[in-house]
Amino acid sequence: MSRARPRLVTRLLIAQIVPLAVLAIALAAAGAMIANRVVERTSDRLLAGSVTAILQQVGASEGRAKVVFSPWALGLLDGPERDAVFYSVHQGSVLITGYGDLTTPAPPAPNDLTFRYGRMKGMPVRIAEATILVPGVREPVTVAVAQTLDSRKATTKELLLGLIGLPVALVLAAALLIWPAILWGLSPLRRLVRRLTDQSASRRADYTPVSVARLPQELSPVVMAFNGLIGNLERSATALERFAADASHQLRTPLSVITANLALLDAPGLKKADRDVLVCDSRDAASRLHLVLRQLLALARAEAAISSGEADLVEVAAAVVRDATAAFPEAVVRLRVPYAPVLVRGDATLIGEMLNNLVRNAIQYGGPPVVLMVGEGGASRRPFIIVWDHGEGLAEAELPRLEERFYRGNRSGGTTGAGLGLAIVRSIAEALSIKVAIGNRQGRPGLAARLVFPKTSSAEPS
Repeated sequence: MSRARPRLVTRLLIAQIVPLAVLAIALAAAGAMIANRVVERTSDRLLAGSVTAILQQVGASEGRAKVVFSPWALGLLDGPERDAVFYSVHQGSVLITGYGDLTTPAPPAPNDLTFRYGRMKGMPVRIAEATILVPGVREPVTVAVAQTLDSRKATTKELLLGLIGLPVALVLAAALLIWPAILWGLSPLRRLVRRLTDQSASRRADYTPVSVARLPQELSPVVMAFNGLIGNLERSATALERFAADASHQLRTPLSVITANLALLDAPGLKKADRDVLVCDSRDAASRLHLVLRQLLALARAEAAISSGEADLVEVAAAVVRDATAAFPEAVVRLRVPYAPVLVRGDATLIGEMLNNLVRNAIQYGGPPVVLMVGEGGASRRPFIIVWDHGEGLAEAELPRLEERFYRGNRSGGTTGAGLGLAIVRSIAEALSIKVAIGNRQGRPGLAARLVFPKTSSAEPS
């Protein structure tokens, strides 16, 4: 049982929401770090200001430290949260003023200011400590000020709302807007689906290409590839329909002959001479039936062909001459080819079928010898093939009709051709972008067919 495939909308939502969620988390973490750092730095400065204000009031009297304490020294730490503030002044280990439990385990070095976290009266506090050397006093004097953390927490929360709340709100708003944005972005795709659905729902096959004029650029390559596929399907379907129509038209006569002859062979009292005639007639009809079927299939394949692959005209021409010599032992077929390969774009089998029809037509309807020449000519050195015979040629009025289906011309005589050879040549030439010219030879007897091929990149001169 196959798993259900996720919809494109679901994929797009996941692709958008997951990065936004990660971004929101990253913004929250970065905002929290920044807010804590800013609040701690600002609050520590106020705490240090209180310590400095107390240090400025420390003096000496009779070898002992004396503090003229003023309440405004701690006023710097006053805030809306009403934090608890503690202070102490020690000369060495002796408390001069303040809270005795606000002790300093390791006093800082003289003229240094240090910060640490601790606890006072069971509450977490931030403590600032400084040590000075007072003239006339033997031991160093240490001042410590502690403040609870309520104001810091309140300020941090306020900053977090500003630094994190707005970006997170923007991310959430963007996530909520993704759905309508995706639906709007996919509207051309929905129109395309409706267009293709309507096209496929018609009773008769509709091979009309889909217009890319109103489609986004991202969909255009897909639709162009689809149009290419539709074109190939149309060629194949057209070739199949034409094959069915041509087959029903051309196969009716030989099949009727074979059927009638078989019925006559069963007649009582049939003489041997008459039986031989019926058998010979049926054999000729079967031979014609085989030829028509083979050429109809070749024509259908040619009409559905596409230009692909690469072929060597020298090898193809040599194979065609061998086949023609084997099929017509009495014929004289000459081959003229260069020593080097002549490469062209196209399927070697289709090119061979095209040349085979030209050579067979020249043998059956022209005069010997038949010549097949391969080469490269012109300024662009384009590959070509010429097939000519030494027969009587054709009247100028007949030349335009040579490529018509089932046209056999006035010189067919007693031959049994199907009249499809040159139609096959035309179809293959169109599929492979080959230029075909058929006409009487100039100043000499016979008919000549010239094929000029497009060059392949590998066939370009170096």
